[in-house]
Order: sequence, then structure tokens, then C-alpha cells
Amino acid sequence: MKKKSDYQFEDFISDESFLDYAKGTNPDNIKLWESWLAENPDKHKTATEAKKFIQLINFKKQSLSQEFINKEWNRLNKRLSINNQRTITGFKKFKIKIWQYAAVFAFLVVLAGSVFFNDYIFNTNNKIAYNEIITPKGQIKNILLPDGSLVFLNSDTKLKYGSNFGTKKREVFLEGEAFFDVTQNSRKPFIVYTSENTVKVLGTAFNVSAYPDENIHQISLERGKISISHDKGKSAVLNANQTYLLLCNKNQSKIFKVENIEIYSSWRDGKIIFRNQRFADIARKLERSHNIVINIQNTKIENLRYTGEFNINDDIRKILGIISLTTPVNYEVKKDTIFIR
Repeated sequence: MKKKSDYQFEDFISDESFLDYAKGTNPDNIKLWESWLAENPDKHKTATEAKKFIQLINFKKQSLSQEFINKEWNRLNKRLSINNQRTITGFKKFKIKIWQYAAVFAFLVVLAGSVFFNDYIFNTNNKIAYNEIITPKGQIKNILLPDGSLVFLNSDTKLKYGSNFGTKKREVFLEGEAFFDVTQNSRKPFIVYTSENTVKVLGTAFNVSAYPDENIHQISLERGKISISHDKGKSAVLNANQTYLLLCNKNQSKIFKVENIEIYSSWRDGKIIFRNQRFADIARKLERSHNIVINIQNTKIENLRYTGEFNINDDIRKILGIISLTTPVNYEVKKDTIFIR
């Protein structure tokens, strides 16, 4: 267990006793933290920011305007400059708490690392600044949007949203893979733009895989309902436990029902699951999850299919060793490159 003297912002807002202190709901914890902060003045600034954040996110109790929430959210992000970086080996699954009055609590914590970049891009046409979050290869992250929607970002993913997010509409731009747990708001639909599709929702949970370098883009819906439109004019409606596949190079799409829809977003829990997948596709996933380069020198292996399940913390040699038991894969590791022969 982490010592309080080592607490950072994300540690304060994930500590139950600190939550009680910030919300003023437990006299004992209030007294405990007031005493501790008096003895640890070096942590007072970070703890104060965490307390403000907790009070801010409890929307229903404070009846704050969306404009004020957005302003304070961006101010906190800029001021805190969270850039803690950890390796994927230290992956931890954090439990999301749902606060009273349906106010979603999710914390600005690094899941296995990745860096939060406040990349403010000025657009001369609409005068909107953009926040850009980048998750490098070998890392996973989750973020909380100003409206309370929670987003998990997989490795090698980029998400961008405007500083006016939630004021009139809720729009995000995605390159890579992300899982969205969207706060319901019938007056302001939540829209995800990828290079090939536009996904429109009201309140739901779904996974989007739209890496620019892959020919197949996939959208899987766990609950709710979403509409999907394509730049060629095609549109579709997705219901719970359904998956949408788009073959980009042929502009063909397909919808099918899936019994275990959670496998498509299993990466959130640190799992890597393959179901009858081509080795070439498996290699691309492993390149992202383990931040390596896989050089397939034997093209006959590319179309071999494999089914299996691994932990994201598993060493790449262990994963390839298990795959080679049932699939004729011979490999050699040289630094950060794996040669498949």
C-alpha cells in the first residue's frame, strides 16, 4: 500500500477516506486529514487541488453550469500538468466509483503509464483550442471528459476534443482504439469521429478500434444504442451485443451479434485475447501492447490463425513461446525487434 507521504493527485482522489474529507461526509476522516495536512505542508497544494476536483465533479450537488465546469476542468488540467510515466509491467486495474445522484466519479490516473498532453491547437476559423491525449505504444490510460464520460485509451492511440466540449455539443476525434462509457444527455449527443466513421450516441458503452494503418475498423456495443455513418453515405444502427466491421479498402461493412462482447474491450482489464485471428493481425497488436517491432520474414506464417488469451504483463517471449506450441512460429529476439522465420 502506498504511503500517504508519497501521494500524488490521482492517489488522493482514489482514497476513500479523502473522498469523505473532501465531501465533508465523515467527521472522523475530516479530522484525520486536517491533522495530516497540518503535519505535511508539502502536500497541501496537491491535496487542495484534489479536494477542489472532487467537489467540482459532484455536479448534482453543486448545480454548476457546464461553462463553469469546462473552464475549471481545463484550468485544473493545465495547472496540475500530470505527466507521471510508468511501464506496462506496473499495470493496475482501478475500480470506478459511481457517486450518489448518478454523478460519475472517475479519476485522472495513469493506467500503466502514458503521458497526458495538453496540446492546445489554435484554429483560426472557429477559435477553438483542442486538448490532445496521446497514449504511446506499450501503455494504457483512462481519462474523464468534462461531461463525466469515461474513456479508456489503448496503446498507440490519440484522442482530441475541443475546449468548448459540452457547451453546445460533445465531439471527440479518435485515432486508434478506445472504450467509451458515455454520460447520458439527450440534448447533447456524444459524437466520435474516426477516419472512416462517425459514431453518434446519447448514453452508452462501446469500444471503437480505428487504427489508421489497419484495413478493418471495428465498433462493438456493450449497452445502449448507437448510430454509425460512413463518409460514403452508408449508415447503420448498432444494438447491444452487436459488432460493426468496416473493410476500409473495399468500403464494405457488416453487423453481427456477439455473445461475449466484452472480449473486444478486454484490453481495459489488461488482457490480450485472440479468437481465430491471423498471425499478421496478432503481430500488430503485440507491437502496440509491448512497444516492439515484429519482422515477419516468412510470409506463409502471416495467414496462420490462432486462438488464445494472455495478460498484458506477460513477457513477449512467453507469449510467442505459447503461440509456437500450436503454430509453426520460430522467432529470434534482437533488442526491441523480433524476427519471425
